[in-house]
Amino acid sequence: MELRKLQRTPDGTFLVTIPKAWAKRVGLGAGSVVSYEERQDGRLLLSPKIDEERAPLEVVLDASPFVRREIIERYLLGYDIIRVQSKDSFSPDIREEVRRTTKRLVGLEVLEEDSKRIVLQCLVEPSLLNPERILRRLEMLSMPMQLDSVQAFVSSNRELAKGVVERDEEVDRWYFLLVRLVRAAISDTYLLEKIKVSSVDCLDFRLLASYIETFADYSVTIAENTQDGVTIPKEEQALLEKIGTSVNAMYRDAVGSVLSRDLKLASSVGPRFKDTKKQLSEAEARLAGSARPLVNHLVAVTIALNRMCEISVDISDLTITR
Repeated sequence: MELRKLQRTPDGTFLVTIPKAWAKRVGLGAGSVVSYEERQDGRLLLSPKIDEERAPLEVVLDASPFVRREIIERYLLGYDIIRVQSKDSFSPDIREEVRRTTKRLVGLEVLEEDSKRIVLQCLVEPSLLNPERILRRLEMLSMPMQLDSVQAFVSSNRELAKGVVERDEEVDRWYFLLVRLVRAAISDTYLLEKIKVSSVDCLDFRLLASYIETFADYSVTIAENTQDGVTIPKEEQALLEKIGTSVNAMYRDAVGSVLSRDLKLASSVGPRFKDTKKQLSEAEARLAGSARPLVNHLVAVTIALNRMCEISVDISDLTITR
């Protein structure tokens, strides 16, 4: 860190020089205009240019079997234009994979397309997004998924279970958008100011989104264990429904406590965690004697509900006052 002393003019104005090497590197000279902005922490942010649009970030990808993963990776890294190209014509499988991946990412659209090239562009403006609203959206998607997955399992409703699995795609879409926004904000101090969050907020938002996405994945696990024609005894049905409702309430209050910064609400999650875990232990003991074709599915469901309990506590631990 380089230190410089303030100077004072006769009329009381304070002056400080800027490094000559930095001025040359960013193209400043006599008469150049710079801008400064006061940060929330009291520091001044000096910029060599004002009102100039950032050049879009572009990348060229080969049409390989890993194109789906590479598109998602570049999207999360904040690339605005993703060009997928091939020396020969795209195979139907690769073309379909690109289109399917594009639909999974909010704001990503096909700009141009021919036999050897597909150009994707992200049309989302980060400064217009609100991370807390995205997290609210994730919460509203994931909560009913959990209730529906338990209901589907205990009633052997494969159609309801299928709906849970399909909704997980929407959770992933908003999760990827949140990750893209948080990464962009951490690397761009101007964006942090525009969306009115701190870098610490971004870390908490990223972790919360990850917990929510994992919670939704466990709902999918429960849904995927739903079996046609397998009858679960009524007592076990009632027990699993009761546990599912308790887990859902814990999760709702945990996420709500973080977004509302409510420490009292967050502190209520811990005691309920112990009660719910006790219920789960009792359920595991009772379900262990179930018929062989069913017991493996019951174990998978109770494990998923256990992890959902733990995730709710982890989420509540993120609650801080600001």
